[in-house]
Amino acid sequence: MKRYSRRQFITGGALAALGGTLALTGCAPMTPEEAAEKERAEAAKRDANSQGEVTAIGEGMGKHGKFNVEVSMKDGAIDRITVLDSRETPGMGDVAMDKMTKTIIDNQTLDVDTISGATLSSMAFLTAVGSALDTLGEDSNEWKHREPAAWVSDVKLPDECDVVVIGAGGAGFAAAITAANEGKSVVLMDKMGVLGGDTCLSGGEMAVPGNWIQVTQGVEDSPENLISDMLVGGDNKGDPELVAIIANGALDSANWLTYEGGISWKHDLMQFGGHNIKRSIIPITHSGSEMTTKLTNRVNEIDNIVLVDNTKAVELIQGADGAITGVKAQNAVTGEEATVNCKAVVLATGGFGSNIDMRVKYNPDMDDKILSTDSVAATGDGIVMAEAIGADTIDMEYIQTYPVCDPETGALLYVGDVRLENYGILVNKEGDRFVQELDRRDVISNGIKAQTDGVGFLLFNQKAADATGLVKQHADEYENSESRGVIVKADTLEEVAKAQGVDPTELQATVDKWNQYCAEGKDPDFGYSAEMNTIEDGPYYLMACKPAVHYTMGGLHITPEAEVLTVDETVIPGLYAAGEVAGHKMGTNRLGSCSMTDIYTFGRIAGKNAADYAA
Repeated sequence: MKRYSRRQFITGGALAALGGTLALTGCAPMTPEEAAEKERAEAAKRDANSQGEVTAIGEGMGKHGKFNVEVSMKDGAIDRITVLDSRETPGMGDVAMDKMTKTIIDNQTLDVDTISGATLSSMAFLTAVGSALDTLGEDSNEWKHREPAAWVSDVKLPDECDVVVIGAGGAGFAAAITAANEGKSVVLMDKMGVLGGDTCLSGGEMAVPGNWIQVTQGVEDSPENLISDMLVGGDNKGDPELVAIIANGALDSANWLTYEGGISWKHDLMQFGGHNIKRSIIPITHSGSEMTTKLTNRVNEIDNIVLVDNTKAVELIQGADGAITGVKAQNAVTGEEATVNCKAVVLATGGFGSNIDMRVKYNPDMDDKILSTDSVAATGDGIVMAEAIGADTIDMEYIQTYPVCDPETGALLYVGDVRLENYGILVNKEGDRFVQELDRRDVISNGIKAQTDGVGFLLFNQKAADATGLVKQHADEYENSESRGVIVKADTLEEVAKAQGVDPTELQATVDKWNQYCAEGKDPDFGYSAEMNTIEDGPYYLMACKPAVHYTMGGLHITPEAEVLTVDETVIPGLYAAGEVAGHKMGTNRLGSCSMTDIYTFGRIAGKNAADYAA
């Protein structure tokens, strides 16, 4: 589809509008923008067809950059809204805009609730639609003060089913599909207006020893090797039995994603800090949304799964014998309450990284001064509900920060993954390295916190950008970061250093020393643990970064069968937990890419055992 800027009016032709604009700017004392605005408004009236239909373009600034929408009106009413070029997160931003489109058209108002879980995309969409309405001669402010409306799903919550799965992220999808494939009726509910949780927001990388890419590259690896890395990486505080289940189930879970979920993978590997070898496979889009969008499609193909959003579980119901018999839920939009009677429940509600009060309760250092990478849904609901019926928690004080995050928003910086593909060095404002770039997340995070202003800078060059493809692949993130000065690009080291307030002389000395170490194949300062790549010719990139809360290692105490335990270590009949809501797997620190391995392995275990229990 041919794209036009928001300053071009579609009906009647962009060239005619441009010609009129040139004429106006040549004979009137107004700026080109003012002339364009005037011509656009006049064109809207001039080009209305016999049915009274007119069309215009509006622009919004979403989470992943600018996008345009085309709004069509007929006889004074909006009859069509088309998103032209959005790069918002698949399964989140696009879903939010689809829902809001229907709500706006059905109710003819811009006083529309944003979609929870995609607030920034929702607000940008409303801005874009309002801009188009103004172009058409409407008063968008008047539209914003019309009768309010909110999107409400037409999916009916069943009164009963065999298994309820709470939380539609990776673990929840795995549990629901597995239980349904065992022939059970399943309700999969999520409190947000969009699905996917932290899985959708992640890079989707997955630690899989013995994977097909390792085999083709001649890389020898084993589950035992991953077990060792995970235990050591978590200071041997994780449960060895649970860790072994994750590692031994990794390859089967990856194959399940491929063949059951239809997930595609890059022909490449990544090595995260704490892993002694490259073993992490990468979704084709380098995003967890590759998983969650396709798993959503898979769920919608299965007749015995009812998928409902905007539905928050608020209470677990037990029978006289203590077994789970149901879930009380509340519609997040209407407030309507309902009960789903069931035989088993799988909690897949994620961690509590976005709940500051809960973070501080268990670890006072994790206060509101630290931003979070997590979904706004990560508030510990499953833990609280389970605790209310006597469930035990474990390792709650262990909260992980991710080191390379946006210093203004806390969002993960995926362009910064050049570091994980063995390119780039981390420096401070003084221009010096201060940590081994492939060390554990907690080590790097603590290293950054100790630097001037608590900020670090990732330096890499065009060679690294081209070799990894990450600047191009995450162009939306790059453009957003560059516009705010989070990342700077320049032809020389001196230019890029001065732009970020880094000492240029010392940075040059640091780069010279690094290049020497690369030539010698050894890093005597910090013991770089993988292939070393020089930083020679420009252009150069310098990205500011700070740690942000990323993962909560603690959670519900579970058995190897994913059963939830009470404080006296007895099983709560019919209650299972999978993913970040379940603790004691990662110890004090989670190694990168092990979360995906965990959620799909234990998600499937929980789904299978819940189905068996509900037999």
